[in-house]
Amino acid sequence: MTSRSNQEIKLLFERLPRTIVPTHYDVIIRPHLDTFKFNGDVTIHIQIKEPTDKVILYAIEIEVDHAKIKSNPNDEQQGKIDYDKEGERITVNFDKKLEKGDYQLLLKFVGEINNRMLGFYRTKYTVPDSDEVRYEASTQFDPADCRRAFPYWDEPNFKTTFDITLVTPKSLCAISNMPIKSENEYTDNKEWKVTRFERTPIMSTYLVAFVVGEYDYVETNDSSGVSMKVYTPVGKKEHGQFALDIAAKILPFYADYFNIKYPIAKADPIAIADFAMGAMENWAVDKCYPEFDIWTQFVADIFARFLVPDALKSSHPIEVPIGHPAEIIEIFDAISYAKGSSVIRMLHDCIGDDAFRQGLHNYLTENSYKNTVTENLWSHLAKASGKPVNEVMSSWTLQMGYPLLTVTEEHTDKKRVLQITQKRFIADGSIDEEKLQITHQVLMDKHEIIITLDNVSEDEWIKLNFNSIGLYRVKYESKTLARLSEPIANKTMSPQDRLMIQNDVAALLCNAGHQSFVDYLKLLLSHKDEDNFTVWKSIA
Repeated sequence: MTSRSNQEIKLLFERLPRTIVPTHYDVIIRPHLDTFKFNGDVTIHIQIKEPTDKVILYAIEIEVDHAKIKSNPNDEQQGKIDYDKEGERITVNFDKKLEKGDYQLLLKFVGEINNRMLGFYRTKYTVPDSDEVRYEASTQFDPADCRRAFPYWDEPNFKTTFDITLVTPKSLCAISNMPIKSENEYTDNKEWKVTRFERTPIMSTYLVAFVVGEYDYVETNDSSGVSMKVYTPVGKKEHGQFALDIAAKILPFYADYFNIKYPIAKADPIAIADFAMGAMENWAVDKCYPEFDIWTQFVADIFARFLVPDALKSSHPIEVPIGHPAEIIEIFDAISYAKGSSVIRMLHDCIGDDAFRQGLHNYLTENSYKNTVTENLWSHLAKASGKPVNEVMSSWTLQMGYPLLTVTEEHTDKKRVLQITQKRFIADGSIDEEKLQITHQVLMDKHEIIITLDNVSEDEWIKLNFNSIGLYRVKYESKTLARLSEPIANKTMSPQDRLMIQNDVAALLCNAGHQSFVDYLKLLLSHKDEDNFTVWKSIA
C-alpha cells in the first residue's frame, strides 16, 4: 500500500455538501463480543435543501447492507451504496430525485469491534481469581472515528441530537451518555436485553459514547442532584470510592465557577482497561483524577514540557489550519495541549479571576450547542476585562516559538536598573532573523525595555516571571544568579520558581550554549537541601 503526503491528502479532501443537513440520529448497536462483530441500524432525520439523487455521508470499515429513504410511509426508495475508502465516506444513490424537504434515511450495517483503540473497539481483561480472558467494548470517537461505528455527518457544523439503543447480553452493563430510558427483554433472544437511553442535547458526534462490559460501580448524587456512578472492574468497586467522592465535588465547583448548570442528569466516570488517550470528555461519561500541589505539577509537567518542542525551528503555532481529518490527530501534541493551557493560565493571571470567569460564562452561554472560533473567546474576555485580549493573545496563538529575555542590571544609589531584551529562543542557539519581529505583548510590546526599581539594596534579589506565569525563558547574568542562590537554598522562593530557574539555565547551557557551565553547577549546589519532589524530578 502506498502512502500519501499531507499535501496530497489536503488536495483530495472535500467537505460534505451543505445541501443535506442531519437533524437527529436514532442509533441501535448490537455488539457480539464472541465474534468481535457488531450489527447496527441508524435512522437519520435529514433536511434536503436542494433536489438531489444521492446522499453522501461518512463511513469506514462498515458494510452497509441495506439503505432506503422516505419522506412518508407511502414514499420510500431503496438506495445503492458506493464506497469511497480514500475519502472514508459512502454515497447512497437513488433512482428518483429527492425534492426539498424532510426525510428519514435508514441504514443497516455490520462492523468490526476492532483492537486499535479507535471507533468501536474491544479490550480484554482477566476474570478475578482465574485465568479466564474476557472482553469489553467501548468507544473512542475523537477526533473523527465515529464513522467506524455508524454512518453519519462527521463535521463540527453538523451538531444534532442522538437516541442511542444498545442490544446486549443481560449479564453485561450497557452505558451511554444519557440516563437509561427503558430496559426490556430482547424479543429475538431472552438472554439479551434492549437498553434505550434518553435523547442527548445537541452535540458533536465525537462526543457520543457507549460502553458494554462487566462492571461494578459505586454511586451517589452531587449537591445539585446529578446522579454519579464510578464504574470499575468487577471486584474492585471499593477502588472507585475516592474517585466518586472527588467527582461529586468537582462538578458543582465548575458549575459554580462558570455559573452554568450541568445540562445532563448524570455523570459516570468509567475505568476502561485500554484507552489510547489520557482522558476523554464524552458528555456524562468521563474520568478524572486528583492532583497534588497542582501549580508546581503544572509548571513541571505542562509548562516546561512545551518549551522543548516549541524551541525547535520545526515547531508550529497553537492555531493551525486543518484540511483532512487525518491531520487532526497530528496536532494533538505538546504545543496544542501544554502550550495552549499555559497561554490560558497566563491570560487568567493577566486579566484576573473575576473577568476571566465572567468572560468564560458569557462565551459559553452565547455559543452553547454551536460552533465557534478563537476570536469569539478573546472578544468576550476583552469585554469582561477591558483589556486588548485579542491583540495580545493572537501573538501567542498564531506564531510559533517563545521569547528569551536577557536581563542585565546596574545598581546605583539604591536603584536597580534592569535592561531587558527579547528574541526568539531557538534550541540550537542560532538566531533566526525572520523571527525577531515576534511580539509577545503580555510582558513587552517591543524588543528592548529599561525598568528602574527604587529603594532596592545591593544584596536584594530580583526574579522575573513570578511563579512562571509568562511564556518565556530568562537569561540572567552570573551576579544575578548568585543572588538568586540564597532564596533557592532557604526555599523562600516558590517551588515553581526554583524549578524554572534551574530549567532555564539547563536549557540555555545544554541546548543553546548561552549559559556558563560554572553558573549551572553553582545553581545546583543551591538545591542540596531541596525537599520538593517535583523540583527534584525536574532537576533529574
